[in-house]
Amino acid sequence: MKILVYIWRNIRRNKVRSLLTILSVGFSLALMTVLYGFMASQETWRNDAEQTNRIVVMNIQGFTGQVPISAVDDVANTDGVDAAVPLAWFGGAYQDEPMPFAQFATDPKSAFKVWPEYSISPEELKNWQDNRRGCVIDRRIADERGWKVGQQIRLRGTIYPFDLDLELCGIFDAPKNSGSLWFNWEYLDEGLKQKNSPVTGNAGTVFARTKSGDGIPAVVKAIDDRFGSSDTPTRTQTEAAFAQMFVDMLGNVQVLIRNIGLAVVFSLCLVTANSMAMSMRERVTEIAVLKAIGFPRSRILFMILGESSLIAMLGGLLGVGMGCAFLQAMNAALPQFFPFTVLEMLGPWISYGFIVAAVLGIVSGLVPAIRAAQLSVIDGLRRIA
Repeated sequence: MKILVYIWRNIRRNKVRSLLTILSVGFSLALMTVLYGFMASQETWRNDAEQTNRIVVMNIQGFTGQVPISAVDDVANTDGVDAAVPLAWFGGAYQDEPMPFAQFATDPKSAFKVWPEYSISPEELKNWQDNRRGCVIDRRIADERGWKVGQQIRLRGTIYPFDLDLELCGIFDAPKNSGSLWFNWEYLDEGLKQKNSPVTGNAGTVFARTKSGDGIPAVVKAIDDRFGSSDTPTRTQTEAAFAQMFVDMLGNVQVLIRNIGLAVVFSLCLVTANSMAMSMRERVTEIAVLKAIGFPRSRILFMILGESSLIAMLGGLLGVGMGCAFLQAMNAALPQFFPFTVLEMLGPWISYGFIVAAVLGIVSGLVPAIRAAQLSVIDGLRRIA
């Protein structure tokens, strides 16, 4: 216990240097935590998507291609499909906010059949289905903005040359923060026709729910075969594969994150080792006195390693905490892009910062600790710290 008190006093001896070292370690490990948290969110998204029987039908050219609205009925009538809806991204602005939440044009009659895990009262669902200008929204968004049923919502078109004047008909509950608003696809299409827009009749993507997970491969093949020789050939995939596609757009991001992590660890080793070396040079005489009064080499070694490890672990605690706070803030601010909380993504990744900090403390303090342990009493007393 006395050794721990001694280690803590040594850390506090030069408070500015110790604080700067802890902050250097903390901010670097915060970056690592955010990067690995991003990877964990993608993994969580894929795992959740694998639990559903949903498939996504999109143009073979990707998001730049169109899927005709007639394809929705064709997909819905495919053997093994329970329900299908269009899902077109609107991306409009609300007041001065460029894109406050996700907005999708879909089919009110079948949307909650494709997403049965979302719940809404039958009365509100019927009101939405009967109101061409109606919309429904995630409860979290409604609570944050204080919106109630009947709220008038005007979205200014940024992608489409048409503004939406919507009326909130219902609020739905989702297992996770979807951060989304759904409105009637026909309302958008009618407005685009009035503007003589060339993108009328575009379903965007088609989401469908199959009757069983085992039948998904046959359904995927049947849909792509049906549209293979049409003007708009399709690429159909599971929702999990659709989620993975966004990660693939970034290239081999996992290798990039690992390389960044290695670079961060290497630079931190240099910073922490330099700090410990400076601390040891200032305390040469003190270490010699400790050895003169009977402190064995093993205890000197333990004290120096303990000091470097404690500094690194404090930095690790700060870094992981800041990284998790940033991820949680991302979920609160941009749920449409980052729909998972830190608790929902819990996994081994959250311990990586502490593991790196522990290794960092040992590696950076090893050389100064060995040199201090091997220092002779006579040489130490001759030096002026």
